[in-house]
Amino acid sequence: MRRIAQSLGPLARRMTTPNGGGLRRYAADAHGEVKYNCWEKPTQIAEWKEEHIVIAVLAGWGIGISTAFKVFGGEKKEEPAAAAQA
Repeated sequence: MRRIAQSLGPLARRMTTPNGGGLRRYAADAHGEVKYNCWEKPTQIAEWKEEHIVIAVLAGWGIGISTAFKVFGGEKKEEPAAAAQA
């Protein structure tokens, strides 16, 4: 892989690492602030990577909707007629 990168030119050499992987960094803006994983700085949500914010928001909505369904919805249990007459 290194021989191929050397033959392609300087751009290809900058795009490869010694282990053969690319240098792509998710949610990393070259001219913006540094973004961190949510487990590295859990109290500073403004510095999280965007995909971690999306996962946290979707998980929160899922918990909220399932809790509301259990509290307010679901099947209603009817009491037996014998218990209602006593």
